[in-house]
Formats: sequence, structure tokens, C-alpha cells
Amino acid sequence: MGGGEPRFAWRGLMLDVARHFHPVETVLAVVDELAARGLNRLHLHLTDDQGWRIEIESRPRLTELGAATQVGGGLEPSPAYFTKDDYRRIVAYAAERGITVVPEIDLPGHTNAVLVSYPELAPAGVVYHETKPEALPPHPYEGIEVGFSTLSLGLDATYDLVRDVLREIAELTPGEWIHIGGDESLSTDPDEYADFIRWVTAEVVALGKTPIGWHEITRVEGLPDGTIAQYWNFVEPEEPHGSHLAGWVAQGRQVILSPADVAYLDIKPHADHPLGLVWAKGPTSLEDAAGWDPQDIVDAIPGMTPAHVLGVEAPMFTETIATLEDIREMAFPRLDALARIMSEPR
Repeated sequence: MGGGEPRFAWRGLMLDVARHFHPVETVLAVVDELAARGLNRLHLHLTDDQGWRIEIESRPRLTELGAATQVGGGLEPSPAYFTKDDYRRIVAYAAERGITVVPEIDLPGHTNAVLVSYPELAPAGVVYHETKPEALPPHPYEGIEVGFSTLSLGLDATYDLVRDVLREIAELTPGEWIHIGGDESLSTDPDEYADFIRWVTAEVVALGKTPIGWHEITRVEGLPDGTIAQYWNFVEPEEPHGSHLAGWVAQGRQVILSPADVAYLDIKPHADHPLGLVWAKGPTSLEDAAGWDPQDIVDAIPGMTPAHVLGVEAPMFTETIATLEDIREMAFPRLDALARIMSEPR
């Protein structure tokens, strides 16, 4: 990969353990793969509609009820989640190999598992998902649609729960960052969403951590200094994503680049592949993963410079990815190509 310092300080992979649960030994094997390629961040997507995967002692129903299933069902044993000791083991193992674990608690959407656990936090008349448009109480979800869930943001109890979760996650996490999600909150009132994102990022800062959110947070004004956005749109930004990102960097804020059409490892590598999805402009070939330059995005965003780019991360959501073999099948060789981009000399 050449000599000198790597081009990017943040060189990462995101692993979704919510849609399909991946046990500790699988995560440790992934850590070994990252370390072998010079990557230094493991972003764990710990919660989503299908499952809550981290023990929170003050809120035991999150795992007792919210970790009972996964995409397609068939979760054995059930519930399935990381105990605090499991998580500490992953964090320590990664740290020994130069990798920082970044936990993500996705809020205020992607929260059906929370609502299964604490249905009193569901908005009145919650719509479960588009195939069942009648109002339903939250129940375990085994599908892959997004955007139907949201916390009720007018309740003190919602903020009490989130505060408890963040406190325990911060206590478990020696790394600097906590990811608060913020994406695809399609059922959340926009004004309430903005108020919540301002509140939750301030809570993270008060815990001594740096908040990260998916790039939907870039449309919210008044976030704490140092808040980081993770960009998941395309190398050629669509609107309004591009305009929001331009406004973000105009404030001197940084971005992690994860463009879905080249960096998402859950996208099929070719049309006939049995695993993966194709929503990001169709399949992503090895040539696609290897052939882009992060500077392409910098050049496309008015006012953006390389200094605004903290790094690059390759997400792997797991709608179709159930085993370590699946992870390896989908990651390689595309992750090798992305690792070269992340680690090339400055």
C-alpha cells in the first residue's frame, strides 16, 4: 500500500448485527480481517427494527423482548444479543489490533425493537409497515422494509430511556465516538426530528463522546461542535443530499464517506449473486469498488475540501447476510479494493 501516513484517519467497516445477529466469535473473525488490511474502525450497528443486540441493565426488556427475532426468523437461541461482557471482549480484542469499536444506537427511526420492548413509547396509531396499513401495536419484525417506525418524541419516558441507553453505552465504550443513527426516520415529524437530533447529540457530548449520525442529520441546524456526519448517498450526490452536505461542510464540519453505489458491501457484486440487494443503482462490481476516488465527492460538493473528509467506511447491512461465510463472500475482494483506497499514502 506504499509508504507514509495513510490518506485517511478513519478507515472502517460497519457490521450490522441487528437484522441478522452475528455472535462474538464471528465479530472477532471480522476484526482479524480488518486488522490484516490496515483498517482501524469497526462500527457496530447494534439496533434496528428487527432486533436490539446490546444488554442495557437499566432497561432489560430491550433484550428480553427486543432481541427475539431477526430477518426471516429462525433465530436460535432466542433472544440473541451481546451481554456487556461480550461487548467488552469485542472492544478489547479490537483494541489489541489497533481497531476502535464505534457503537451505533439507531434513533429515532429504525426503532421497532424498542417499541416491541416498551410499547408505551410508540406514537398513537403507529403504522407497522406498508403491507399492513392498519394501525397495529408494535410486534417483532422479520422483514426488510424501512421507515415505518419512530419513537414518540412527545413523551418524557422516551428521553428517559434514551438517556439510560446512552449512559450505559458510553460506560462500555472507551473509544471517542457514539453513533446515533438518524437515518430514514420517515415516520417522524420533521420538526420533532430536528429537536430530537439536537437533544441526543448534546447528550452524547455531555457523556464525553463525539456524536456521529447518518447524513440526514446535516439538515438539522444547531448541532454541537465536532458532530460528524456519515454520508451514504452516491458518488454523484442526489438532491437534497448534496445541498445539505454543502451546508454541513460550510460550518467546518467533517464527514465520513460511505457512498452506497461503491462502498456498500451488502449490495450484490453482480446481478446473479444469491446474496445482497440492488437498491444502490444496481450491483456494485469489484471494478466499481476499486475505481472511484473520494475526491470525486469532494469535487461534487460546493465548498468541500479534503480536510472535511475524516475518512471512508464500508457498510455491511445484513438483510441477506446470516453467517461468517456470507460476510466473507460479500466483503471480498471488494473490501480489499476499498482498503487500498482508504490506506493509500497521503
